[in-house]
Amino acid sequence: MSFSASFSASAGALAGARTARLLHGTGVSRRAGLGVLGALVTGALAACATGSRGSSSSTRSADGSAGPRPATTTGPGWTRHADLAYAATVGRGHLLDLYLPAGAEGPFPVVVFQAGSAFSSDDTKDTTTELSGTTGAADLATLWAPHGYAVVGLNVRASSQARFPAQVHDTKAAIRYLRAHAAEYRLDTGRFATMGTSSGGWGAVMAGVTAGIPDLEGDLGNAGQSGAVQAVVDLFGPTDFLRMDAHRLEGGQRHDPASSPESRLMGFAIQSDPRATRRADPAAHVTAQAPPIWISHGTKDPLVPYNQSQILFAAYAEAGAPATFTLVEGAGHTDAYLSGTGSSPVVVHRTTGGEITRTTSPQPTFDGIRAFLDESLGR
Repeated sequence: MSFSASFSASAGALAGARTARLLHGTGVSRRAGLGVLGALVTGALAACATGSRGSSSSTRSADGSAGPRPATTTGPGWTRHADLAYAATVGRGHLLDLYLPAGAEGPFPVVVFQAGSAFSSDDTKDTTTELSGTTGAADLATLWAPHGYAVVGLNVRASSQARFPAQVHDTKAAIRYLRAHAAEYRLDTGRFATMGTSSGGWGAVMAGVTAGIPDLEGDLGNAGQSGAVQAVVDLFGPTDFLRMDAHRLEGGQRHDPASSPESRLMGFAIQSDPRATRRADPAAHVTAQAPPIWISHGTKDPLVPYNQSQILFAAYAEAGAPATFTLVEGAGHTDAYLSGTGSSPVVVHRTTGGEITRTTSPQPTFDGIRAFLDESLGR
C-alpha cells in the first residue's frame, strides 16, 4: 500500500474508533528506560533545572509582582514590546513579547506563538532549541508583520514550576491580558490565533479546543475577557500521551516512564493514571465548535510520532470541525520545510463536516499558513 493510501485508511479508522477509545483504556503496555534521543530531552530538562538565562532589571507589574522591566525595540517591519507580564511572574514564566506591525494603524489580528521545550523551559518566547524546530516569534513577526499581523512570543511555566493544567491556564491568561489591552496596542479582539511547535503546539491546541471549560480556564486575571481563539496552528505537537510509545520510531524517545516530559508535566507516570492523563489530550476536547486548525508533522519524527497529529485530525473529522493536516514524508522533529526550500512528498488532508479529502499539494510553507489564517480569521 502506498504512503498516502495507508495514511488515508488509517485516518478513517481512527475517526470511527475515537469515541470507543475515550471510553475504554488504550491498551498500551508500559515501557522502561529512555531511547537514544531521550538523552537530548533529559539534558534539556537538567539544564532548565539549573536556571534560565539572566533576566533584565526588574520593575513591578500591574498586579504588584516583581518582574523584568518592559522594553521597546524595533526590527524589520515591527516594533517589539518585550517582557510584558500578563500575570505574576514565576521565573521567566508569565512574560510575553508583543510584535506590532510598524507604521500601520490596526487593529491587528494576533498570533500567539509558543516554541516547544518538552514542557521544560519557562523562557522560549524569543529563542529556538533543538526541541522546538527552527521557528521563533521574531521570525514570524518579520514574515507576517508586513501583512498586518501582530505576533506574540509567549512564556508559560515549565513543568518543574507547575503541573498540568497550569500551562493551559497560562496561555488563556495571556490571551485575556492581550484582549484587556487591545485598545492600547491596537489589537483586533475578534481575530486571535494560537500557534506552536512541539510541546508549544500542544499548548496552542489545548487553548483552542477547551474554551469555556471552567477547570481549564484558570484564574490568572482579566476574568471579564475571553480566552477563546478563532484559529489554531499545530506544528508536530503531541496529543494523546498514552499512545505515544505505541507509535514511536525505533530508538526514539520513550514517553511512558516517570522521567519523560509528559510524565513530568502531569506529575506522575502517565500510564499509572490514564483517566487523569486523558484530560491533557486535546483530541478528547474537540467538538463541532472547535476553531479551524492547520496541522503539520514529519513521518520520521523521533520525539513526537506523527500518529499524534493523525489522532488529532481524526478527532476533528469525527466532530465535523474544519481541519487541514499536512504529513511530510521523511521530515523529523522540525518545521524547516516551511521556508519553502524543500520538495519532500506531502499528503494534504482536509476535513469539513466530517468528509475527508486528500491531495498532494500545496507544500507546507509560511505563506500557506498565513493564507489559512487569513481565511480562518475572515481577513
